[in-house]
Amino acid sequence: MDVSFSIRPATEDDLALVLDIERKVHIAPWVEENFRSELTKPYSQFMVLTDDETDSKVSGYIVYWVMFDECQILNVAVDLPYRGLGFAKQMIRNCANQALKRGLKRVILDVRRSNLAAIQLYQALGFCITQVRKSFYSNSEDAYQMSLEVVGEKTGF
Repeated sequence: MDVSFSIRPATEDDLALVLDIERKVHIAPWVEENFRSELTKPYSQFMVLTDDETDSKVSGYIVYWVMFDECQILNVAVDLPYRGLGFAKQMIRNCANQALKRGLKRVILDVRRSNLAAIQLYQALGFCITQVRKSFYSNSEDAYQMSLEVVGEKTGF
């Protein structure tokens, strides 16, 4: 792919494209109000990955909270045509770098136990499974809580 992409804060103008991706890639997608509320929370970071040329093609997004001594990733997705290009890694690395800059201790996330591709990606980035959360999702599927320690260790970020 010849087009380069960069991460920037999401705006209201991005919501339609983000919602389109969300509906295509998630089993239980967030609704518009979920994303809209993240734009107003002082502890929430809602970032989109857009093309550098027009800044109008949203290829992915990440939502995370910065609270206390940790960063919690709530939602991360890459649109189907852009999968396999390292965009999820780019967004998660950006999140981890922000955590490092703020002096946070860890980045945590929950992932469906059945989402093997995501689990492998997170493990490749240094995340470890820390607990199983029984019946965590609306369809009663279990979640793995995964954690990446970012203080005092070389994380590769």
